[in-house]
Parts: sequence; structure tokens; C-alpha cells
Amino acid sequence: MFESLDVPVFCDADVVIAGAGPAGIGAAIASAMQGRKTVLLEQTGSAGGMSTNSLIPIILHQGDGKRVVVGNICHSIVRDACAEMGIHEVHPLWQPVDTEALKRVCDRRLLEAGVKVFYMIRIADAIRRGNRIEALLVATSSGLQKVTGRVFVDCTGDGSVAAFAGVPFDKGDGDGNTMSPTLCAQYTNVDMARYREAKARGRSDRAIWMEMAEKGVSPVAEFHFPGFWEYSEKSGRANVGHLYGTDTLDDEQLTRAYIEGRKLALVYHNFYREHVPGFENSELSQTAALMGVRESRRVRGDYQLSGEDYRRRASFPDEIGRFNYPIDIHSSGDVARQKEVEKELAATMYKWGENYGVPYRALVAQEVENLLVGGRCISCDREAQSSIRVIPGCFLTGQAAGAAAAMSAAGNGAVRSVDVEKLRAFLRDELEVYLP
Repeated sequence: MFESLDVPVFCDADVVIAGAGPAGIGAAIASAMQGRKTVLLEQTGSAGGMSTNSLIPIILHQGDGKRVVVGNICHSIVRDACAEMGIHEVHPLWQPVDTEALKRVCDRRLLEAGVKVFYMIRIADAIRRGNRIEALLVATSSGLQKVTGRVFVDCTGDGSVAAFAGVPFDKGDGDGNTMSPTLCAQYTNVDMARYREAKARGRSDRAIWMEMAEKGVSPVAEFHFPGFWEYSEKSGRANVGHLYGTDTLDDEQLTRAYIEGRKLALVYHNFYREHVPGFENSELSQTAALMGVRESRRVRGDYQLSGEDYRRRASFPDEIGRFNYPIDIHSSGDVARQKEVEKELAATMYKWGENYGVPYRALVAQEVENLLVGGRCISCDREAQSSIRVIPGCFLTGQAAGAAAAMSAAGNGAVRSVDVEKLRAFLRDELEVYLP
């Protein structure tokens, strides 16, 4: 963290958003809708984050079974991507999406909103003076430069901006162990008719794998198998294979995980070809360019959303939305824990129509006057994080952070001075967020 640094100014904006995953996309569109000059910085070559570059197979829980709760930014982006795929009825709970269609839709929606997007820009540090961030230090193709702004939104997933600015954070369980990441893979030339027929008679990929695992003859000792989802007549993506014992904030461990993940992808594909009907002639067409990270930093904010809040279906006077994905803590590596994960997920699943509130205070980073957080790194405990971390949950918190940042930038730049009722009205009336 620097107090000042003599490097060129790359750009300046009212609202500067780091990270163009679902949270950053929501934040940028919500900010630009209010006429604020909005800059979105992304370290990869496309928007979408986990939903595109990580090949995550499905968009989970846009609704609670009775209604869409996350609002129209997420829902319309998914709807438009599905339309490109020839799908005209979006499933509110489990919707596979073609990542290339999703990339194009995200590009279009950001540009239409008037967001200034920069790809291949990596956040290197934060320049903070007193209790305000003055700029972000960024690595560009021309070297180190800085992005200045009035209000900043951390949608990096890892909470990098907050950490660089000296904001305290939590990580993982009591010992710092985090949920294991996955390097997802894409399969092509699948005989989907044969695969569907096998699933209908109880011989799905998951059923076959778990049977082998219980007998001790699976290719690897894995008892948590999310599985494969199709998105066309011949192609789909697999969310299989945990890279246990990986701290994704450790550069050496992260590099090792990418290497091991590519090896593991081949192991799983061989399983599919040898054991799963319909995959006999399939091809492993690619592994993800970006690791599917489930957990790293959780930035400390003015309120910490908790598992207890989830269980009591909490409501808050300052809530910026409601969500309902269950508690889903993947194992860090313990085999016994692997076997319990899906039981806990099923046990915490809400009934249709149930949901919990997310307070604005959970987006407000401690110690810094002009910083908000959106996405999986908001202020919460581990149980709550395992629910809100999925793609629609990131849209939900990101768009609220972006909307609040725009309101703050139009005033004194202090995020705690935002009129919460005005914020809630914007989210409800303009973004169609469910706020009863």
C-alpha cells in the first residue's frame, strides 16, 4: 500500500471497479445507469469471470422457485445468452449457458451502458492516503500506471483492492484452510441422446462415479462429484475434480494447481470415455483459462453476514437484495468431509419461496471511506459465503455496490453517507431486485 507514487495516470473516473466477473459487470452497469463516469478493469481478455473464463457449467439460483430475486441485470444477460443458443425459456435455478455467447452478451451490455472497459489490466496495489483510496496501481502493456477515482468497488473475488488498501479480512476456516478449487473442462462430440437415456435409467456419470468410489476403484479418491452439464447437442462442461490443499492466494500453489488440474482433467475424461454411455467418442476440447476459485479472502465490513442469518431467513432494514442458494462448503481435502458436503447442502436447502436478506453494511469495507465490495469476498462468515458466492449472488451484491458507489460519487464520496432508502428504491424500481 502506497500513500503516493509518481507514475502516469492511465485513466480517471467517478467510479472505478476492479474485476469484470458477475459482480463487476453488475456494479459497472448499475453505476453507469446513473450517469457516473465508470471504469471497469479486468485482468483477463473478457468479462464474465467464473461464468466464462472458468467454464462454470451452470448459472445457479437466479430465483427462489417462485420468483426471480436477483434482478434484471443478471436475468437479462442470461436470457440474451440463452437466446443466442436457441433457448427461449430460462431455468431460474439451473441454467447451462454457452460461455462464448455469454462473453459476447457481456461485452455488448457493458458498452451499451456506457461503461469504459479495459481488459488485460491487473491490479498491482492501492494508493491510499488517510482513510481514502486515491488510486489503484495497475500493470498495463506500457508498464505500471495508476487509475484515479472518487469511489472504488472491489469485485476481484479475492478482495485484492481491500487487502492492498490495508482493510482487514478473514480467510477460510479457523486454520486458514479454504475450499478446494476446480479447473473445469469442456467435452465435445458427446452422444447426448445416449447419455440422456442412461441417466433416465439411473446410470448417470455421477451415479457411476459414486458407485466406483464407494468400492474404492474410482480413478481418484473423490466423494464430491458435481458432474457434467450439456449446453448443446454435442457439447457440455464438467465441474469435476477438486484440487485439494490449494491456497489460491499463494502463487506457487496456484501454479501447481493449474498444472495438476490439467492432468486431472484428462483422468476424468478417460473415466467418462470408458464408463459413461455417450462419451465413448468424446473429446476433451479445453480446460478453463481461469481456476474456479470458491473461496479466498472475506473482507471485513460494517456487518458480517452469517450462517445464522441464513438459517433464520434474516431480514435487514438496509438489505439490498435477497438470496436463497444453500450452504455449500466444499472440502479442503479431508475424505470424511468430502462425504458430508452434499448431505449438508441438501439439509440447508430452502423450500420454494424462502430467501434471506443481504444488508448494505456487508458491502462497506472497514477503515476506508470510499471503498465498497461486491461478489464472493463481501463481509460474511464461511457458511454465508458458501451461499452468496455463486454467480447470481455475485450479480446481486455487485450491482448494489455499483449503484451505491455512483450515488456516493455524486455526493461527498463517502459510502457510509449513501441514502439507503434511495439505494433500495433504485434497486427495486430500476433493476427489479426483489425487495419485499
